[in-house]
Amino acid sequence: MYSSCKKDACNGVSCQNGSGCSNGSCICPVGYSGAFCELSDIVYVNDTYTPITITMNSSQQTIPVSGSVTYTGTSGSAAVVTAYTSATTSSGTQVGALITWPSFTDYFPTGGNLTTEPLDVSATYFFLKMVNNDASQSVVSILVNYGLASQTTDNVIVPNNGNTYGIGYYLAFSNTEVYAVSSVSGNYWTSFPYIPNTLNASATVTIL
Repeated sequence: MYSSCKKDACNGVSCQNGSGCSNGSCICPVGYSGAFCELSDIVYVNDTYTPITITMNSSQQTIPVSGSVTYTGTSGSAAVVTAYTSATTSSGTQVGALITWPSFTDYFPTGGNLTTEPLDVSATYFFLKMVNNDASQSVVSILVNYGLASQTTDNVIVPNNGNTYGIGYYLAFSNTEVYAVSSVSGNYWTSFPYIPNTLNASATVTIL
């Protein structure tokens, strides 16, 4: 008498990173992929006020504000990462400082773990915002850290429409002063904005 037998489809299938086998296929945890779940993800999150350009092993992506991008690689392998961001005018001219994340090495996660990397601007800098409520004049130029060694001048236009405009990143000091030049008389408005000593700090100057 003979009896039939069924071959185990998962026999010899080596599922990785905490995954299990079903009918010969590996069922991957969240953040893992590949035939044997041998690939894993690193997610980079943009916590700043401007889009971030990030490069991993020569692969470049742009992370939108409040958004994220995902890179996929072999679990356990190393990846070299660089990133930068700045505010720019509509013509692409940089305004304020260029914020960079120098080259660092990340490793694609193993064992079913997840990796999410936030990209933050240090408390050394703050992001300047401006509101122009002046009834008759636009802003045509902005001087930040006026009178200090780190004083900068940017030719940017802030219309007198009461909207909030993001200007750029600047060095943060306890005595940071912002001057704004008017389009009509060239007069200066001045402000000492409060700058919190935190990651991703911002300060808003309102012109009345």
